[in-house]
Amino acid sequence: MELQLRHLRQLCVIADTGSLNKAATILGLPQPALSRQIRRLEDLFGGTLFERDQYGTRPTSLGSAVLDHAETILHSFDDFGEQLRDYRTLRHRTLRIGWAHSVLIEPLLSSLRRLAADERMQIVAPNSTRELMDLVRAGEVDIALRDHASTNGPLPSGDSTINYIPWAESPVLVAMAADHRLAVVERLTMADLAGEDWISCTGPDACDEELRRICASYGFAPRITHDIGVSGPRGQVIRYQGCLALAQAHRPVEPGVVHRFVADLDMRVIHLVAYRGWTASLMPKLVTLLSAAWSEQAPLVELS
Repeated sequence: MELQLRHLRQLCVIADTGSLNKAATILGLPQPALSRQIRRLEDLFGGTLFERDQYGTRPTSLGSAVLDHAETILHSFDDFGEQLRDYRTLRHRTLRIGWAHSVLIEPLLSSLRRLAADERMQIVAPNSTRELMDLVRAGEVDIALRDHASTNGPLPSGDSTINYIPWAESPVLVAMAADHRLAVVERLTMADLAGEDWISCTGPDACDEELRRICASYGFAPRITHDIGVSGPRGQVIRYQGCLALAQAHRPVEPGVVHRFVADLDMRVIHLVAYRGWTASLMPKLVTLLSAAWSEQAPLVELS
């Protein structure tokens, strides 16, 4: 007789129930058949595994030693089975990717393609970071790109649902028309921008409030003359209306628009990966791939 995993499970069920009859019912075996199986196992181990009295069935000293090993073996085997099921799930389920208005979509998609070539990907692109994170929290998005302005305080902390990993930073510049009078100023400061018209974004992410807060820290209130969505025609409005807007350094520059470094604007955007649940095992490699893609991306502006 060769020892098999099912034999170890039978021993554990008997020990847990303290009854051959109850164990036989749970295992779906006739009680006599289970008794014969135990006798064969006792022959294999060279001694009595259980003793029976008016209080039920209890393991002997030998039985207790066998059960200790059996539980360890079964626990390891069950863990392996769970990891195997997770691996199969990882290979065959849909990976739902989300972002609101990140400028780093291409590095993300390139990295995910190299990370999980067999995955079916579904793209979710809501209109705000708040909506995006609600979708992650609700389990409708698995991995999301989120930007966090350094002026907004500490990085968001994870909770029981969402985890965050920072992986890159971008400076914040000012976008203006190429023929704007300030476009040729050698060294710009926030004071130079105090009297200009500004573009902001209204909506759940409160971008207009953030712009007011930033400018107030430099001693002026911005004159916001246009409210335009991040995906709206900001470039055209900047070009033809002569207004300014804050922009990440890696946001593509549209024709007729330039990005200028502001010497005393101490602001940057921290790029985060937000993830949940089963995608945790993907994160170390994904962050490595994202960082590599980031370092390979040519800078879009001279920071001097």
